[in-house]
Amino acid sequence: MKRLFSLILLAALFSVNLTAQTLDEVTKSFNEVVTGANEQPDAALTKLMDLLPKAEALGDEAAEITGKITGMLPTLQYNTARMAHDKKDMDGAITGFEKTIALSEKYNNPEMAKQVTDQLPILYYTQGSAKLKAKDRSGAMTAFNKAIAIDEGYARAYYGVSKAFRGQSMDSVLYYTNKAVELAGANAKEVSGYKKGARITTSKAAAKFAKEGKNSDALAMYEKALEYTAANDEKNLSKYNYKIAKIYQAMGKKSDACSAYGKVKDAKYAESAKYEMTQKLKCQ
Repeated sequence: MKRLFSLILLAALFSVNLTAQTLDEVTKSFNEVVTGANEQPDAALTKLMDLLPKAEALGDEAAEITGKITGMLPTLQYNTARMAHDKKDMDGAITGFEKTIALSEKYNNPEMAKQVTDQLPILYYTQGSAKLKAKDRSGAMTAFNKAIAIDEGYARAYYGVSKAFRGQSMDSVLYYTNKAVELAGANAKEVSGYKKGARITTSKAAAKFAKEGKNSDALAMYEKALEYTAANDEKNLSKYNYKIAKIYQAMGKKSDACSAYGKVKDAKYAESAKYEMTQKLKCQ
């Protein structure tokens, strides 16, 4: 029994000594990590994530070190994400920023969480644009919709969705384009860009329908193209009215054809329009 008691006491003393050594080791490791954290935030993040459970296992005596570690983790994760962003690794940057938000919320850093959340819509939009360029429509829509989920007033993201729908659903193209125009409001440059994109898309669809002999669909798309054409863009206004007039003429709708030809003012189409009106249709 005496020998057993001695062994228990020895084990207890050894445990106390081991704890002291472990605390020293944790402190030393922490200080070493901090020294190079600014130059290599990604390496520092990995090391601190590994060090944290060791500090937590020590309880109250390592509370100060534990607090310092948890205080640094969101910032190190943010800086790591920034590194990915600077290297044009958008997917890596977004993943990193999402982790930053999670760490910020976990370790009570609401300022950092808000800062990063405010930046994410732009990053999601950039990611969506890259995926759209790579013909990954599904991935693009997911990214654009993530941007919208954070910022419901982000016009560019709605326009991104409209582009992702091109060739699939014209109703969706127009819905999201109109939403983008609405949200862009007084930003004339953005509005002009969105309308131009819709004008080109609808006019291409109209030309395709016309080639296929789908006159009603072609007319509907040319009318939409006109809606998105700027009032001072006489060339395109004339072009679409001329196309509309030709379709009406082919359909035997003289009055409608004459009306559309009468709106053609641009020199490129005006002479042809005048000929059709005077020589063929005998418009009054």
